[in-house]
Amino acid sequence: AQEAEIKNPMLTSKFQLGAGIYIPSQKVKFSIDGSSDNQNIQFDENFDFNNNQGTPEVFFKWRFSKKWSVDAEYFNANYATNRVLANDIIAGDYTFNAGSNVKLGYKINMFRILFGRVISTGPKHELGAGLGAHILAVKPFIEGNIVVNNSDNEFERVTASTTAPVPNIALWYYYAPTQKWLFSVKVDWFSLRVDEYKGSLWDISPGVNYQIIKNLGVSLDYRFFKINADVNKERWNGGVDLSFSGPTFTIIGNL
Repeated sequence: AQEAEIKNPMLTSKFQLGAGIYIPSQKVKFSIDGSSDNQNIQFDENFDFNNNQGTPEVFFKWRFSKKWSVDAEYFNANYATNRVLANDIIAGDYTFNAGSNVKLGYKINMFRILFGRVISTGPKHELGAGLGAHILAVKPFIEGNIVVNNSDNEFERVTASTTAPVPNIALWYYYAPTQKWLFSVKVDWFSLRVDEYKGSLWDISPGVNYQIIKNLGVSLDYRFFKINADVNKERWNGGVDLSFSGPTFTIIGNL
């Protein structure tokens, strides 16, 4: 009876620090108003940019009181590919002609922060909710030979960048049948217009954790992350549509 009252360390640890690898299937689409028409560059369909390359992921959790906690998380993705254009692409004053060999790519940095509160807890479970934000920094680029003033031909690299904050609400549930095993599900969602941004997101992560020793565990999660953001700023007038889904393997230290 006494052993049953001892909680899994993931339910009681004040600090958690994790580092792992996220291997998502990616679908990425940017629309950028770089000319009189809204130039839509859809990397995954038009340029077959699907891939499953792994990306590092880190997170930190601090239970600063019995009921309250703060979570921080980060992952990034950097990809590029060489393609032959099927159609002309206009970006500002530049035209990348159909048939040109170009390099297409993007850099993505995603930060997540969440302030949470435990709603219900017991020897084997925890239910909580919170408020937070996903802060997405994206920078697509295209480089290759371009047409200047309808005649001159030269090599050029065109980039666009924006940082879009998308606030969210969150729910999580942990179930630990033993001191070694814990099952979890986390859901972040929101849809809101804030100043120059209009966005929505889903961030869903069911997973399982195994506590190897008192202060060290491993987890395997499946993460579905989807975000849509419309941006109306001078440096970027357009949209971002990202969908990542795949497994995450993480090593977790807890105190």
